Amino acid sequence: MDLKAEIDLEQRLITNISNGEVEETKLETDDKVLARVTDGIYRLPGSALRELISNAYDADADNVYVETDAPRFETMSIRDDGNGMSISTLVNMLRHIGGSAKRTDKGKELKVTDDLDNSLSLNKKRKLIGKIGIGLFSVAQLTRDFEIVTKQAGSDFYLRAKVQLFNFSDEAVNSDAKENSERGKSFQTGSVKIWKESTDNISAHGTDILLFNIKQSAKEQLKSVDVWGQTENETVAENVSDENSFMDSSKAMLPQFHIGYLTNKEGIQEYDDEYTSSPSLPWEPEDKPDDKFLKLYDAILDKTKNAVSPKLNFILDNYLNMIWTLGLSIPLDYIEKHPFSLNNNDLADVYVLSNQKKGQVKSLSDISKTDKPFGETLGFTSQDIQLDFNVCVDGIKLFRPLKYTNLPESKAQVKKPILFLGKYKPNLTAIDIKESGGELEFEAYCLWAPKVSPKDHNGSLIRIHNASGILFDETFMKHQVAEHTIKSQLTVEIFVLKGLDSALNIDRESFNIAHPHYQIVMRWLHSAIRQVVNKYKLIKKDLRSQSLEAENDNFTKKINEIVSSSMTSNSKDPLERSRLVVLDDDGEGTAIDGSSHVESYVVSKKSFDEVIPSRTQSSPKNKKLVKKSEAILQVLDGYGLLESLTVNSQEELLLDIVRILSLED
Repeated sequence: MDLKAEIDLEQRLITNISNGEVEETKLETDDKVLARVTDGIYRLPGSALRELISNAYDADADNVYVETDAPRFETMSIRDDGNGMSISTLVNMLRHIGGSAKRTDKGKELKVTDDLDNSLSLNKKRKLIGKIGIGLFSVAQLTRDFEIVTKQAGSDFYLRAKVQLFNFSDEAVNSDAKENSERGKSFQTGSVKIWKESTDNISAHGTDILLFNIKQSAKEQLKSVDVWGQTENETVAENVSDENSFMDSSKAMLPQFHIGYLTNKEGIQEYDDEYTSSPSLPWEPEDKPDDKFLKLYDAILDKTKNAVSPKLNFILDNYLNMIWTLGLSIPLDYIEKHPFSLNNNDLADVYVLSNQKKGQVKSLSDISKTDKPFGETLGFTSQDIQLDFNVCVDGIKLFRPLKYTNLPESKAQVKKPILFLGKYKPNLTAIDIKESGGELEFEAYCLWAPKVSPKDHNGSLIRIHNASGILFDETFMKHQVAEHTIKSQLTVEIFVLKGLDSALNIDRESFNIAHPHYQIVMRWLHSAIRQVVNKYKLIKKDLRSQSLEAENDNFTKKINEIVSSSMTSNSKDPLERSRLVVLDDDGEGTAIDGSSHVESYVVSKKSFDEVIPSRTQSSPKNKKLVKKSEAILQVLDGYGLLESLTVNSQEELLLDIVRILSLED
């Protein structure tokens, strides 16, 4: 279809719908490769919800309410109070998947962007997250059957569109290509019926996305069928013999927090207590939406008080993991403060990163003696952006799950967090824009903490206009220097104010690493890590003489030499090894050598007493036995073999080691 015929068709659709007719038309793409959007370019169901929430943000919504029908996940809805769409906007969007009107002159014509700057939203002047116009069709990850209900303030009708997406295969795309070989021609990706319904609610505005017939694959992922299926498969009849009791489902590794699992008996979906499948949540049903997410965050941090930082997938089921990830990725307020809104009363050890070649950090106190927020002192702007954006998922108000004060302590010599701040705006004016990619500007922080909790927050995260598709990159953009211990204690956020968005791949969850902006950010980050490592080593060196372990006897000295040599060979710091701690009934305890350590290998006193009776624990023989057991755990930890174990599993491993070492000939 030529351009004139396309324009005529769209105008006819707009006219007929305006006159109250029901119109049926094709969903078409402007580029053949975008047919793959209907095959699910997004990796997880949560990615689709992220894109729809981002669309609401771009449409100036104050509030978004998501209902997922958890734990059934048969239908979903995403409702916002944004600007809504006109007939022209909706028809244009459905006729041109991937031909977004955002950031184009057409956006101005359709009144979806600012009149002067098409990178800003219409009313709130937000920096737009969306760009390539496929966000709505990320729902293909969830369903191919959905409905759009939208309305603009001042109009006397709701606009409805019932959409059916097609499945596409390579054969279908190739066939279409043969029929229409001219580059840039569109082709059909689905069908849609559009009509309007009159209303007296003139002031209402916003858009609802109603999803039906959720795909089985999406439902199973959100239900954590992979975990619960293992539980049910391991369950055997009640008359199982003792020697086969290891097959009991109680031995299966379930997340500590989950929404439960509905079994289907005689056509009735219900929780089955036989399999402990009732929900286990850190909040109560009557808790306020604002409190639920905070309780989830506190519960995660609580798991690290006497243990190694947990991975989210060991603590949360897939649904709660999705909730957490949404909080990280969309533009939201932090749980407490933006890191650039902190001051010296919040964090005392703060340094400014250098942009000079081989430069080193400077103490912020050397630059400014005031108690003003760090961002204000350094001329940052990221913290000043007013989001005014609230998202509730199933009655849970989301926040950005990151904080910088009152963090878990650890075994590390340096006990308190250290914050490193930096910004960069390279001068690219002398380079052709085709080579430079245009302007680039960003602000960032590197937070060193004794313990990163959860462990998933160890890495670098890039936010473009306050949003992130990709989460923390544990490689720190392919950083090669083997500073494993220090890097495992770093959290980095990079706030991009200008540029880099053109380096985002189509799924918004990965980058074109060859893009010049990506290369600049990567080099800056690697320089920042070098500066952080150097400063941390200097701080630790000053404390080293104060915290050297006492080596009172030859046995302890030899044990320390073996462990230190092993950890050093694995690029780990011997002075930051974990300790074995026996916890009393109140959850309190100290290391077996009497020192105070928080991140440790923990064992309950009750379990420990069952292996070594308390009356004999102080004997020289058993003291050596326990030191050997601790040393074995430290060596295993040095090889990274404990990272995937839960706290309970670490306790069982320790008890097994003690049992073996205590055997008599």
